[in-house]
Amino acid sequence: MNMHDPAIRAVPANIEAEQALLGALLLDNAAYDQVSAFLEPEHFFEPFHQKIFAVICEMIKSGKGANPITIKGFLPERVAGLKMDGEDATVMQYLARLASEALSVSYAKDYAYAIHEMWIRRQAIVACEDVVGLAYDLPPDKDVLSELAPIEEKLAKLRAERVKGESRKGIGKLYLDNMTAAYQRGEIRGVPICLEEIADVISEPCLEAGNLYGLLSSSGEGKTSLTIQMMVHAIEKGHPVQFLSYDQSSVQVIRQMIAQAHGIEARRQRNPKLLSEKEWEACVEFANWIERQPFEVVKCTDQTAPQLVGFARTFVKRYGNGKVPLIVVDHIGSVTPDDKRADEGTKAKNINKVFKAGAEVTEAAWLVLNQRNSHGMKRDNPRPISADLFGGDPAKQAYDAIFYVYRFLKFLEERKATASTDADWKKIDKIFPSAVRNDGEDIAEIGCIKCRFGSPHIRARLKFEARLTLYKSDRMPAEQESLAGL
Repeated sequence: MNMHDPAIRAVPANIEAEQALLGALLLDNAAYDQVSAFLEPEHFFEPFHQKIFAVICEMIKSGKGANPITIKGFLPERVAGLKMDGEDATVMQYLARLASEALSVSYAKDYAYAIHEMWIRRQAIVACEDVVGLAYDLPPDKDVLSELAPIEEKLAKLRAERVKGESRKGIGKLYLDNMTAAYQRGEIRGVPICLEEIADVISEPCLEAGNLYGLLSSSGEGKTSLTIQMMVHAIEKGHPVQFLSYDQSSVQVIRQMIAQAHGIEARRQRNPKLLSEKEWEACVEFANWIERQPFEVVKCTDQTAPQLVGFARTFVKRYGNGKVPLIVVDHIGSVTPDDKRADEGTKAKNINKVFKAGAEVTEAAWLVLNQRNSHGMKRDNPRPISADLFGGDPAKQAYDAIFYVYRFLKFLEERKATASTDADWKKIDKIFPSAVRNDGEDIAEIGCIKCRFGSPHIRARLKFEARLTLYKSDRMPAEQESLAGL
């Protein structure tokens, strides 16, 4: 065997599928609607096919008919190497043949899937060749695993671009498969939620596997505190949890967990001399317990969304135990975008697109924290709306549900501090609940600004105990029992 004379392997491509799709589009422009959501000119292998598809797309999007006659003027008269039946052909002859030999347009999506899949394979080959080249030529002062980060990003982007194979199934069959699997398990596959108020607001009994969720609040309102409660509840139920944090270290997270679980404030944990013997034992017991759990805190710095997906994939492979993992990103505004020159809305859409793909490929529930922009907090009524998200309203696209935390007392005190006219006080009386104004009770509202599977207008209230950074249900025990029986 000659190791220096490897067999030449053909690059993955499906020229026949490319020709069949172009013919179908030229025959019936309605086929464009079946493929426009995922297919781009660069997905074609043959450069001339890329050009034909690009012209067809532009014609259709501008409201014009695309057929061999109308697109002819936007293409060269001849293309080198263009042949039909072994003989040189003009562009017009080639276009006419594509249209005349086109099969039923009902197969257009299948052709597009085949083209897209070949493109995925070609890109994967390029990424793997980069890995091989890097491993062979790596300088001695470089770490190979660190240098692989850009390649991991490429693969994560490919996952985000992949057209899901399951979409080839009939929609009825897909629904029944899902129903059958849920029946056999006896439950929806997801991460349990610690407070029933959150489940009511997002109209879901759990954070479902493969879904992307968002949590919105301003700085200091306690979104991380609520998230930590949700993480501890998931861990207690046996679910692996990874916390990708740009703000808190693992020590800070554990302090907050202990404060919530045992009522020992974080400030007192920082000075162990202030703790009683019983409190010290509780801290040690919790630390030993969490050490044994499938839980990880990653202190992030300048990672991109694909790199965070890489962290999540590694975590799930290491700690996967059959239960749906929970992956938390705190927070999206700190994630390094691929294109730093893009506007905030585009950055958010691209990041969330990768996170949604990450949720599907890891079969985990992903929770992404969003810090409110300052503009929304200056409104007379500061209740959160979708424009307050990082990236604004366009950023909602990839999320399955987005809920918010809104603590009245925080904004009431800010308004009172700056109120100077009767009109200011009238606004305060109108906007803030009387219980908050008169009693100073720290009430948090949980609401929804996107709910894919229910009403976005459901609201619920929680009580916030600032000393322990802990949210508690505001419902009476009898009400909780009646709800549990529904």
